[in-house]
Amino acid sequence: MPVLISDSPASEVRAASPGGTARSHPQGTGKMLRLISREIILRSMRGAASWLENSVDSASGQGVGHRIALYAESGEVTWLYPHGNTGEVITAWRVLGKALDRPEYFSSAIRYADGLIEDREQGIYRGSFRSAHGLMWYWTDIGSYNSLYAMRCIGPLLQLHKVTGDRRFLETPLMMGATFLQRQTASGLVDASWSPARGWAEGGTRVGCRFLYCLATFASLFGATGDRVYRDAYEKSVGALLKMQKADGSFYQHYEVATAEPSPSDSSTKFLFFSYLLNALAEAYAVFEEERLLEAACRLGDFLVRSFYHRAALPYCRGEKLLPTDRAEAETGIFDAANGLLWLSSETGEFSYLDVATKLWLAAWSNQPEGTGIQGLDGAILGGNSPFHSATVEGVTGDRPHLFHDPARASKCTLWGMVNHIFASHWLLQRMECP
Repeated sequence: MPVLISDSPASEVRAASPGGTARSHPQGTGKMLRLISREIILRSMRGAASWLENSVDSASGQGVGHRIALYAESGEVTWLYPHGNTGEVITAWRVLGKALDRPEYFSSAIRYADGLIEDREQGIYRGSFRSAHGLMWYWTDIGSYNSLYAMRCIGPLLQLHKVTGDRRFLETPLMMGATFLQRQTASGLVDASWSPARGWAEGGTRVGCRFLYCLATFASLFGATGDRVYRDAYEKSVGALLKMQKADGSFYQHYEVATAEPSPSDSSTKFLFFSYLLNALAEAYAVFEEERLLEAACRLGDFLVRSFYHRAALPYCRGEKLLPTDRAEAETGIFDAANGLLWLSSETGEFSYLDVATKLWLAAWSNQPEGTGIQGLDGAILGGNSPFHSATVEGVTGDRPHLFHDPARASKCTLWGMVNHIFASHWLLQRMECP
């Protein structure tokens, strides 16, 4: 993602300032920011690198890396979902290599990208059904392919092509982009979930608001190729963005893919998805620098700030009608939006974004163990395990064991949370290095 790692000198990176146009807020005092030092950030990034290494090593021969680690009271670590096909890992390794002066991490980024490309069945699909080429194996390893993970992979692959010249890192995104162009609906959203058993019906009628990532995908493809077809697809995606955003700046979790209207069967608000949206807006803004993108991002950022100041935390999901897969984690606190808020702070100088992002980053860091001696635990950003759920969750299939209550389980760590913590750490380092 262009916005998440820069090859420019730190002095060229815009940093937030308490002055300028920033709004004041009684809770936005900046106390927490003064608690963070460069050494603390680097310690946290070293821990995150260790966790990433373990997630990859533990999946050796099974996939590119595990997506979730579960931690028992006994200290036992259970790794889940070895096909952690998350393109952001490519950028995370590059960020870590640059921040920690570990050039070998660039090789880790290449290996992760190679693993996605070379596994044509459980990585980036290139099987017998050609119209689904470029989709990615779904994270629960249930035999379906999903566009969201592929859309988020295109930016990191294009960046690798830019720095290596390796044609595979251009040709693969172009293959993926061709599928998305074919599957883009009149609403601007991309309906592209497929499985050998159900065909395109795998997508259904509901699409998560995170599928708006297509606007970043098409923006990055246009930035790399200059092909007008991607610019036109991007414009349609922006239309969906502006239609789907609620008056308070947030988004419903689900929309009808053909119309971009809210789905009548689900009115929940999934805060976890807002980190996807902020990352997408940042990636698209790096190409076009359009005010309408920044304004949409600020409306969402303002919603997150108001929500945080109300609860002193951000919840995983809220709403009257929660999906079965969300009920077990709905009250879990999340930290991943820190990355997007730091980007917003750097672009606008708005202090409240910096204040909330700093508090989220510190909350994540405070839940990052060090010196336990348990491989796979040190460096993890831990999330809680609710004691209030039964051993089974009605409506949840057995392929998602991380959702079921286990009285012996102490906590868990997710790949998505880790990469966003790495990116937020990168932003904080850049801010400290700016004059």
